[in-house]
Amino acid sequence: MTLIILAIAWMIGVFLADALHLPLWHLVAGSVGCGVAAIVLRRRALICMVFLVLCVATAGGARLAAAEIPILPHSIRLLNDGAEVQIRGRIIEDPRRLADGQRVIFAAESVRSGGTWKPAEGLALVTLPRYPERFYGDRLELTGVLTTPRAAARPGDFDYRVYLARRGIFSLMKPERSRLIAVNQGNPVMATLLGFRDRARQTLLRELPEPQAALAVGILLGLQSSIPDDVLDYFSATGTSHILVISGWNITIISAALYSLADGMKLARRRAFWMVLITIWVYTLFVGATPTVIRAAVMGSIVVLGQRLERPAHAWTTLFAACWAMTLWNPQTLWDMGFQLSALATASLFAYGKGTEALLMRTPLRAGWLDWAREALTATLAAQILALPLILYAFGNLSLIAPIANVVMLPMVPSAMLFGALALVGGMIWLPLGQLLALPAYLFLAWLTEGARLFGQLPWAAVQLPPFPLWLLLAYYTIVIGAWLWNATVEDVSHPPLTVLPERTERGGADSPA
Repeated sequence: MTLIILAIAWMIGVFLADALHLPLWHLVAGSVGCGVAAIVLRRRALICMVFLVLCVATAGGARLAAAEIPILPHSIRLLNDGAEVQIRGRIIEDPRRLADGQRVIFAAESVRSGGTWKPAEGLALVTLPRYPERFYGDRLELTGVLTTPRAAARPGDFDYRVYLARRGIFSLMKPERSRLIAVNQGNPVMATLLGFRDRARQTLLRELPEPQAALAVGILLGLQSSIPDDVLDYFSATGTSHILVISGWNITIISAALYSLADGMKLARRRAFWMVLITIWVYTLFVGATPTVIRAAVMGSIVVLGQRLERPAHAWTTLFAACWAMTLWNPQTLWDMGFQLSALATASLFAYGKGTEALLMRTPLRAGWLDWAREALTATLAAQILALPLILYAFGNLSLIAPIANVVMLPMVPSAMLFGALALVGGMIWLPLGQLLALPAYLFLAWLTEGARLFGQLPWAAVQLPPFPLWLLLAYYTIVIGAWLWNATVEDVSHPPLTVLPERTERGGADSPA
């Protein structure tokens, strides 16, 4: 419990430091002072804990302040909205392929001014033509005008400038000319992983017809750029967009499905745990180990570990420890929508998963032959209790067909991934072999695309809700989380532990009863 309190204090400190714009040295001094007070008062437990919480909160704020990118004399943001410039630098992330171009994160190294090249620093989001294709690690010379990202027109609107600033990007460019200077100038390990992922993408596109090929690329490799817009709209309308990307939500649901499969195969929980955990991280390396995928793998691993421990307190501790670690590495992660949804969906599964399943066991879905539907609906409904309000607040799109669509479509995702992966491996060895293995994968992928199309075309599939204020979102979370905490406290008081149960033993490949 102590670690959970400290992790929450850390994240609150990060948030408050951003809102109040507190200077670094104030936060460092406050953290040190509170830490010293906690040590001095260590024999007074409550007061010591208060100062320890304050120490961690101010340390979180100090971490955010230390991560801020200062404006230096050679920062390229100082050249925004000025005359045409020439800049040399590197592509530092995998380019995002679009229908009409490619967007790259460009790290400046030098800029031409007055006929001479001078050192420069800073990131720019650059939009390049669709061809020639650029890759991670390419060194380019760009000629064009740097512009400042647009700010929100009014309070409450999406602020593109703040969104990019949280990623360290303060400039945009659509260059008139671009020239390749050198290739393979990035991290060799990341370049190898991303190069392997691009080869896998091309293999899938040659094995399957569209839009199933684009769907396989999204599900297996986390790349949405080749998915047609109408297909994206159908998945969005049916509340199944999480299928298309490698997200914490996606890996969480897939992990639950794999555990269900392991139970059906009578595998021991310990063996199933290691199988699922290793699969998650091998898969993470396979698709490039980008920050988004790593975050998804962390959240998925938390769910797997929580299920393995079968101890709610340990599962919650692991979740908050992971959130603390991710915000320690990059405090701006706290404002990442993907991180927020992943954390909320994972917490929602922990808090409401068993209750949701218990409710569904009182319906016709309790029949043994409907286990697959009950598992999918349990994961979907439980995860949405905390995640859906944030989705509605941010996007306003409510899918009325989502529960039914998820029940029909989610059970196909593990099979689509399994046969898609087999086809991919076979195709990278010998393309005709991969095309043969892709036949069963096509059936499951077609089920997903046609299911999304049929459900998405229903006139009442989704509705656009009017925007609602932040206080209403916070009030919802206060009531729902407060009710859960109250219920958990009442249960602990009503059913105190009488004895320490022996550890579970495993015989014959299955868990023995406690």
